[in-house]
Amino acid sequence: MVSQVMDCHPDARWFHMGADEVRGLGESQDSKNWLHSNKGDVGKMFLNHAVSLARFITERRSGVRVILWDDMLRKISPATIKESGLQDLASPTIWNYLKKMDTDGIGTLISRYHEAGFKGVWFASAFKGGTGIDQRWTPLDYHLQNHLSWIKVMNSMTKYPSITLHGILLTGWQRFEHHTVLCELLPVGIPSLAMCLQSLKHGAFDEKAKMEAHHILGCNIKVEKDICEGSGAFSGSQIYHMVLYIHTNLQKEVEALMKHYHIKGGFSRYHRKYNFANSRIIEFFQDQLNK
Repeated sequence: MVSQVMDCHPDARWFHMGADEVRGLGESQDSKNWLHSNKGDVGKMFLNHAVSLARFITERRSGVRVILWDDMLRKISPATIKESGLQDLASPTIWNYLKKMDTDGIGTLISRYHEAGFKGVWFASAFKGGTGIDQRWTPLDYHLQNHLSWIKVMNSMTKYPSITLHGILLTGWQRFEHHTVLCELLPVGIPSLAMCLQSLKHGAFDEKAKMEAHHILGCNIKVEKDICEGSGAFSGSQIYHMVLYIHTNLQKEVEALMKHYHIKGGFSRYHRKYNFANSRIIEFFQDQLNK
């Protein structure tokens, strides 16, 4: 799989190998047998695979630099990581998508990875997704606060002069898991993306950042209202406004309709499931339903 991706991107200088959220690691019989012979060290099992894969990537193409998510590394001691040699092959991406982020906790992770011998780290934020598994509308203030927290962490990097910040990945989730529904569509999240990028550029979402975002988008971001006011000139703006209508009007209209006296009594979920009802009762709400 890695070889196929590398073949598709012959000029790539970075390769993100993932390696996150392996919560079921060590549960198969083969894994249990391995753990039995290695003092039950799941962290070492993870590192063996991560090092093997990172080495494969770097040997296959000279000069490629490897990235991996850091959540599985958080519970492994710096000494164990250093012993594995992973710090010479890859850089961890510290991710946090929360509105109220524990910036001191992020600092502790940076210190741990410095102790483990990593020369650099990446950060990862989110401009959409991460707030609800079926989220329809991007909450602007939530994602703005996440990025302002990351800016605070970036400003504190002077405390770690021997570890380099390579950059920040702005993730935009399409869904939470395989086979779950979509969260916000990309056009819905584009104003948030512009807001977050301008905040990172200027160090805050100040007036200059707002003006630049307005110029790019063709609409004015109102964080407190969770909307971008104006017609919008960005690609996908029509979808943005269609979903906005669903979010602000259609859903409320549907919810109000479903509370209709005759729907609750004569066209309930049970009636609809078995396809029967009194036609006289249906006449009381048919026009609203058609609308």
